[in-house]
Amino acid sequence: MKKICLFFFIVVAPCTAAQKKDHIISLNGLGSLQLGMSQEGVEKILNEKILLPNSLDTINDNYQDTAKLKYKNIDVQLEFNRSYYAPYKFRMRLIGIKANSPLCKTASGIGVGTDILKIIAAYDSLHVKIQPGYVNYYETEEGEGKSTVSILDDAASTMDYFSDAYTMVFFLLNKKVISFELKAKLKDEKE
Repeated sequence: MKKICLFFFIVVAPCTAAQKKDHIISLNGLGSLQLGMSQEGVEKILNEKILLPNSLDTINDNYQDTAKLKYKNIDVQLEFNRSYYAPYKFRMRLIGIKANSPLCKTASGIGVGTDILKIIAAYDSLHVKIQPGYVNYYETEEGEGKSTVSILDDAASTMDYFSDAYTMVFFLLNKKVISFELKAKLKDEKE
């Protein structure tokens, strides 16, 4: 019996810790998916090719594209943007991650089901913005009990266009988190 317990702690416990680390959300990303990564870097982590049709469109100037994929057994929506590093040369970079899995939590335990007051308390040192409805870019989906809590870093809150800016957004229903989105506004790279 002692050997079985020892085996459990040696083999299973580290696997559980690694799994939790893969699902930690922060202003910079989800686990090893970090905002600002190139499409190639994301493909390497996911071990699959990502098809982004807008990345090849040079006529309509579609600078953004999204892909719905699996990351560590959870459904995610990844948003990519063109990042120019030389005239007419660009790579697609990760600027958004959206998910609603209860496995995803911040280091302080905020995730699906968390109350709005816990979010405000956890991020009192950053800029917290609370809005009615689900706010997505320039549109708001209104409805009873719907709200959005955005956590902004200094660059995002001051709209500093000379720095990378990061925002963590929680979508709530009746003051409880139902999903989250991580967003970045990144400067173009230099060659």
